[in-house]
Amino acid sequence: SLTVNAVDDTRLTANLIPHTLAATNLKRLTPGDRVNLEIDLIARYVERMFSYRG
Repeated sequence: SLTVNAVDDTRLTANLIPHTLAATNLKRLTPGDRVNLEIDLIARYVERMFSYRG
């Protein structure tokens, strides 16, 4: 599990559960490393739906 806590123009902060750290190479990242993130399309649609509601 990866939970994004904050996003700005060029950075994000996230929490990772121990299993995710053990099962991926994310534990090797250091602050400032570049990563490629894919966004869940359903999450994007939900975000847009709520942004239209104001």
